[in-house]
Amino acid sequence: MYAKVMRSYAGKAEIALLCTDDAPEGLHCGACNAGKRLASKETVLADNAVGAGAGDFVQVTMREHGELKAAVMLFIVPLLAFLAALVAAHAANMSLWISFLAGAGALTLALFLLRIILKKKTYYLIAGIK
Repeated sequence: MYAKVMRSYAGKAEIALLCTDDAPEGLHCGACNAGKRLASKETVLADNAVGAGAGDFVQVTMREHGELKAAVMLFIVPLLAFLAALVAAHAANMSLWISFLAGAGALTLALFLLRIILKKKTYYLIAGIK
């Protein structure tokens, strides 16, 4: 996967992903509209062990089990918070709607806390400068 470094700081880099095509012709084959995506502000954080600077085109990889860890953090943890709140509210003999509201509150709180805790966490790694 290839990306352009938008900003680099303290061992991390904000990158804009271009495409996942590892075409031998070069950095970007032009078959898709991925080049237009650079104009958007959508960036992801990546570990920058190779020292890439702003404007560099880089090859990006994902850390081992990165997708699985991200899925657990984004789906399983909030779901468990929701279910735990439902069980606790049911154990306290609350009505169905109050139990649901408690679960929804726990879900919202879990997502908010994950956003704060994982703000600088990344599973992307810059493998090399192209």
